[in-house]
Amino acid sequence: MRDPEHAWSVLIALHALAASLALVVGPVNVLRRPRGDRAHRVVGRVWLVLMYFTAGSSYWIQQLRPGSFSWIHALSTFTLVTLTLGLWNARRGRIRAHAGNMIGTYLGLVGALIGVVAVPTRLVPQAFQTNWLAMLGLTVGVVAVGLAVVALIVRGLGRDQDGRSGHPARRTDSAARTAAAP
Repeated sequence: MRDPEHAWSVLIALHALAASLALVVGPVNVLRRPRGDRAHRVVGRVWLVLMYFTAGSSYWIQQLRPGSFSWIHALSTFTLVTLTLGLWNARRGRIRAHAGNMIGTYLGLVGALIGVVAVPTRLVPQAFQTNWLAMLGLTVGVVAVGLAVVALIVRGLGRDQDGRSGHPARRTDSAARTAAAP
């Protein structure tokens, strides 16, 4: 019988769902062109919310050391710092630093995924061993929802009505200069 301290809870399920959606949404802004437009900012905000929730919720998950924080919580703190620095750098126009913070944070999330699935005693591998078909369906569903959200955002916000890029700095017409003027 499974130890109740190492079982799924609503918090753990929401934490896993947010992390999984962040894994799907994260690469969109790195791979998609143009960057910096309204769709990039909205997708980025969705990703930030998912990541802040994932990192923040981890403080209430203490299964490795019940009643205490573990080394994973130090990684969560580091994640919260890099997310905040990435947002701050974007607002200051420091695009290279912003990209470095966000890509680094995403790679940390990929590392966390590897850590979650590589240890057979963790909840995710146990769930796949117990009911692989349901977990496969859940995984496909999460990926589909993440991609659908991104598609809706990008299609709805990525271009102006006349098909031009939504980012004023990437436009060359006089309307863009007027829109960008204070």
